[in-house]
Amino acid sequence: MNPKLLIPKKDGPLAEVARLVAEAWGKETWFALRWKTQANFAQLATDFGAAIAEKRGAAAARTPQSQRLQELDDQFDEGLRILKKYINEDSGYDKARTDARLPGFGLITRKSGGFALSADRNERLKALRELLLPAVAVAPFAKRDFGTSFWQTRFVEYQDLLSKTDGLVSKVSKSVSQKDTAKLELRKVLQALVYALKANYPDTFEAELRAWGFRKESY
Repeated sequence: MNPKLLIPKKDGPLAEVARLVAEAWGKETWFALRWKTQANFAQLATDFGAAIAEKRGAAAARTPQSQRLQELDDQFDEGLRILKKYINEDSGYDKARTDARLPGFGLITRKSGGFALSADRNERLKALRELLLPAVAVAPFAKRDFGTSFWQTRFVEYQDLLSKTDGLVSKVSKSVSQKDTAKLELRKVLQALVYALKANYPDTFEAELRAWGFRKESY
């Protein structure tokens, strides 16, 4: 029997096996590893389960915010379509004059042609804050439907969502790092326990393994 096959690779099953093993070990006070106590292992199993839950929670919270950011990106694209018409109208319908003014509104040239806000959201936010909003505010069309009010309200929400999303990304990354570190240690201890159980119970080790929480022969 290969000990590695008894130890789940996926996070959820691994957390469950670790929990069961920690409980079984707690009842066998005589059983010991020189380099890891039952209490240390139980805490490690708890930390691993918590890291999984935190990662899932952060990822779930991030999803609706990401969806809303995409909706705002789409609204910005539609708003730009109208804004360009305003600028073209204010430029006497002169394409050269219009194109010359667009960078002042935070727009950059696209490889496919035309002008748009940067696809990078942080750069897009910066362009909105430093160029588009100030330029629209002093333009003759500032009070029109796609003037200052349209851009300001969406900018505020966009900025807030990006800030929260960046925080969630950081939280997810931290949770993943903690989880991966605990996972490596868990697997190391579980493998040692399998060998120790086989050594202590040469004739009945398969039954002991099941009693300790190693319920499947492979994952």
